[in-house]
Amino acid sequence: MAMINTHITPGKLVATGSIVPELHYGPYLRDWWVFSKEKSLYPIPLRLGLEIMLQLNKNSFIIRVVHHIHSPLQPGYICEGGGYNSGIVESASKAITVIPLYNHTLRDH
Repeated sequence: MAMINTHITPGKLVATGSIVPELHYGPYLRDWWVFSKEKSLYPIPLRLGLEIMLQLNKNSFIIRVVHHIHSPLQPGYICEGGGYNSGIVESASKAITVIPLYNHTLRDH
């Protein structure tokens, strides 16, 4: 199996987003928090409106946290880059992989 040589730069914060009490402290709070992978775990909120810019092989992508289309109390994710938009999906990784620019970037390198 051939290895794909890709380069992902660390993310750059574009917008901080907001903590929304009904989401972050309500019945779906487990969906709005992730835990660090460091030795001492601590919660990190997925803020509504959070935007992070990533680069994959010199192509820029922006990931945005929004309300999920089917359940407004759960997070959804949108990826935009190269004139493409993923639409609202259930995970950040799916948002990146559904836009054609991501697939061309991997295939061309």
